[in-house]
Amino acid sequence: MRGKLLFITGGLVGYVLGARAGRKRYDQIAAAANDLWNAKPVQRRVTEVRDAALELVGDIPVNLYKVGKKAVSQAAAKKKQAASKTKTAAATPAAKASTTTSRTTAAQPKPTATPTTGDDSAAQ
Repeated sequence: MRGKLLFITGGLVGYVLGARAGRKRYDQIAAAANDLWNAKPVQRRVTEVRDAALELVGDIPVNLYKVGKKAVSQAAAKKKQAASKTKTAAATPAAKASTTTSRTTAAQPKPTATPTTGDDSAAQ
């Protein structure tokens, strides 16, 4: 249906722009289109469509705000949950021991090798 309407509209526009009848015929067509547009039934439908569109558009900002607020609160909750899991994992004894062990091991000096004299028979 929409395709047919567009085809007819395109045909009419092409006729008006390419008409050889001249300015007089163009004025007749423009007057008829203006009369049609200003007719009460057409204007009633135009008003209904405009009001319906404004009603739908009026809800969009409110809905976008609600969805955005929900997404932000969910992201904050996930971040908070991940942070609490990290704190819980760090508080376990195994985690404390591994942290302490790695710190103390890194802090202890490494043993140095004792110099050998090259005479292995004396050591036996």
